[in-house]
Amino acid sequence: MIDMAVKKTLIKINGQYIPNPSSLQWGIQSVSDSNAGRDMNGEMHVNLVTRKRKLELTWNAVDFQTASEVLQAVNAETFTVEYLDALTNRTEKKKFYVGDRTAPVYSYAVGHRWYSNITFNLIEV
Repeated sequence: MIDMAVKKTLIKINGQYIPNPSSLQWGIQSVSDSNAGRDMNGEMHVNLVTRKRKLELTWNAVDFQTASEVLQAVNAETFTVEYLDALTNRTEKKKFYVGDRTAPVYSYAVGHRWYSNITFNLIEV
């Protein structure tokens, strides 16, 4: 699967190292209950239920084989992700699911099969 030289990566999925993305944007989403919002006096009621992590990942100029390996790693309904968390400054291990995935083809010439990028979001369950 993934070359052992890639072990110094930012992310592991289900215990397997994946190639470093070209871009990783960490985020945190606040989830409020259904009664959240402004009342008739304009006062905001947040009613925070929880906070969930969101990782936005992009790999640029990806060969077909690497793209397939990365996309297969996130093909299950949910999976465990190990990553460096910006809030805690520690490697965290949490359960995630994947959002929409895109992989526009850059070149399909024989011997030069590349996607211009692959992109998807990982959202904490």
